[in-house]
Amino acid sequence: MPKFTLNGQEVEAKPGQTIIQAAADHGMEIPHYCYHPDLPIDGNCRMCLVEVEKMPKLTPACTTLVNDGMVVRSENERVKEAVRGVLEFLLINHPVDCPVCDQAGECRLQDYYMVYGLHTSEIPLGMKVRKRKVIDLGPMVVLDQERCVLCSRCIRFFEYVTETGEMQFFGRGDHVAIGTFEDRPLDNPYSGNVVDICPVGALTSRDFRFKCRVWFLHATDSVCGGCSTGCTVRIDHRDGTIFRLLPRRNVEVNRSWLCDEGRLSFHKLSDGERITRPLVKGRDGVQAPVTWEEAARSIDSRLKEIRDTNGAASILGFASPSATNEALFLFKRYLDGLGATQFDFRLDSEDKKLADEEDQILRHFDKHPNSMGAIKLGLMSEQVGGIEGAINAARAGRLKAGVVIYFKPLVERPGDAEAEGRVLALLDELEYSVLLTSHKADWQDSASVVLPVAAWSEEEGTYTNFEGRVQLAGKAIEVEGNALPVWEVFAMLLHASGAESPWMSAEDVFATMADSVSVFSGITLDQTRLPGVVVG
Repeated sequence: MPKFTLNGQEVEAKPGQTIIQAAADHGMEIPHYCYHPDLPIDGNCRMCLVEVEKMPKLTPACTTLVNDGMVVRSENERVKEAVRGVLEFLLINHPVDCPVCDQAGECRLQDYYMVYGLHTSEIPLGMKVRKRKVIDLGPMVVLDQERCVLCSRCIRFFEYVTETGEMQFFGRGDHVAIGTFEDRPLDNPYSGNVVDICPVGALTSRDFRFKCRVWFLHATDSVCGGCSTGCTVRIDHRDGTIFRLLPRRNVEVNRSWLCDEGRLSFHKLSDGERITRPLVKGRDGVQAPVTWEEAARSIDSRLKEIRDTNGAASILGFASPSATNEALFLFKRYLDGLGATQFDFRLDSEDKKLADEEDQILRHFDKHPNSMGAIKLGLMSEQVGGIEGAINAARAGRLKAGVVIYFKPLVERPGDAEAEGRVLALLDELEYSVLLTSHKADWQDSASVVLPVAAWSEEEGTYTNFEGRVQLAGKAIEVEGNALPVWEVFAMLLHASGAESPWMSAEDVFATMADSVSVFSGITLDQTRLPGVVVG
């Protein structure tokens, strides 16, 4: 492990690291534009110049490897003067339209100017080179060529990550600009990532553009609910509204990337009307609102009655692989207490699809974030055989009652409407059914009881991705009406059944799960934070 001195402090570097990488590992930022930890090094912006003892000239920190005993300075006057010169060069033809730029508040050109620049431009506005503005590059990206600092991050992303090469430099001299050949649209399923990695306001999000200034937003760390990959994300929200999802860097899962479907998946939460109160079907066959306490007593009493009359094997537990580990754990714990043995979660062979790659970058065919968690918690019974097996068993009279958790996938695929149809068929065949869901739909009228529950982003919990990595997802926004997190519903049902219910938070449920389930044994909630922990 080579050791070197950076700004008077001795630090340790990993073998083969560059100066900028070693500095970042120790919390020291060296200004840069073209360098990105998950892209090949280009070394074109010259912002990361540092002074290395015994080297006659300043050298780029992104291309210079650390050597043992090296003495590096990144904050002395010589370096600051060089960085100031690079900034002045970059600002020569920049429109300086910060008040109307959507990148304001998270623009590195703006930030570095305040630290290293503070100079007055010598170029009159009329002499600046004009380039094209507000170029529509497809459904995700808007380009403003005048703001570009030619860092080439977007070009390298399409060349080395997606390997599709849509963007290039065009022109010569001070008329060089980025763009796509013949302005062809970016229809790449990962195009939104170039907005994330653009250090200035040249590439902006069509979806987020002019929706909210970033300094008004609150950030919550979470996990994408769009598929079994489990990409780590940040939810930016304000006053109960989600404005955007951004990838958090997780080298073990998604590096710095996020697919466009996952990025836009939060919009599904606002599709349709929410269920806000528990509904119980009366003798007239009409669902009427009741209190949570009334619903819990009614459900527990009716399920016990069916168990005592037909046996515990007549009760089905059908879960959603979009629910958290904590929700699924208490779901099974409650039904285990009734003696139930029939469990499943498969609407469409999720157990087989969860590890099948949809592409070579991130996406998987299973569009649920917690299918592996359902498997690890014992919610896959070959006696049931998925939703079709459950329907057949109910039709044959072997299943009389069912507790069903259903969430519509945040990322839709052809055939998802058929999945809802299969849930409806199951409800129709059961004598008594309890449905936990978040959004209203006509087919829910078939359920004996409908319970409103929190959707993704509205509760804290953990998800287990396709490789068995358990990751924590935070709560970003409040639920609507009287809806509750799924784990809290089953804590209430356990209490109604006379069992001990000591859980006051999802963290309490996680602790019990770690003590009770061998797969999760010994792991702590802290371990589920970035980058997460893989369980057996």
